Amino acid sequence: MTALARVACLGITVQDRILSVPVLPTKSMKIYATATEEAGGGSSATGAVAIVALGGEAMLFGRVGEDDVGRTIRAELTRYGVDVTGVKLLADAQTGWSAVAIDPTGDRVILAFPGHNLQVVPDWLDEARIGQCGAVVVDMGWPAGAAQMLAIANRHGIPSVIDADFGPLAQASSLIAQTRHVVFSEAGLRQQSGQETAEDGLRAMRARLTGAAAVGVTLGPEGYLWLEDVDLHHLATPQVTVVDTLGAGDVFHGAYALALAEGAAVAQAARFAVAAATLKCTRPGGRKGVASRAEVEAVLRQAW
Repeated sequence: MTALARVACLGITVQDRILSVPVLPTKSMKIYATATEEAGGGSSATGAVAIVALGGEAMLFGRVGEDDVGRTIRAELTRYGVDVTGVKLLADAQTGWSAVAIDPTGDRVILAFPGHNLQVVPDWLDEARIGQCGAVVVDMGWPAGAAQMLAIANRHGIPSVIDADFGPLAQASSLIAQTRHVVFSEAGLRQQSGQETAEDGLRAMRARLTGAAAVGVTLGPEGYLWLEDVDLHHLATPQVTVVDTLGAGDVFHGAYALALAEGAAVAQAARFAVAAATLKCTRPGGRKGVASRAEVEAVLRQAW
């Protein structure tokens, strides 16, 4: 039996409290929800769930408070099949959580509390285990941990992926510079590049990130745009009915990293990630909306 591709994931882990609302707030107001649920969130954590659903193995490194929310997060990830031995329970820390409002079109507003006393030294990262992985993926919720994970990946020649979202400029710039596959959000690309258009932003970052294998940006319903060397590539999304976009970007990063761990070229990894993220948008929920490998491969057999 062929061994599953393994990805080491690192970043923030939070609990999402999700409210379905008829309309998103635009001012100070009270809106009554029609439904509510709770689920774990965080870019790399949800990416780890996607990796397992898509047929890989995922080890998650992170930290939560030694509180009920932290234990709930670890238990949920374990149920999804994620290896959480690298998620440390910290005394005197408070686990992060988010309140998420989603309207009938799938658009959302997120109010996020990042937690308290969680920015600790990453002294429990296991370089031997990480060095045996086919790829790593990090977000910017734990900069010290991400920096160490990326350093390990670079020492071992392992492909690295970062969710380059909007964040503190100095920390984000440093992490991005260490990463081989930089995947920006639109807001993150504008912040880092100072450019308004996606193409101009990518070309500005490409000039700075000479060590990166690929620099790209997720564009929501417009798909994915990326540069390899000086060549610009665009991949549209399959035509679907959007139900819920929560977690779609996280699924993209996890799927992209898994494809790299399996030996895919950049264009193949991008197409795999776009297919997985698009299918996620057709289903409610973040982690529970992740598609299976068979479902993604069915989409990949189609032309779009």
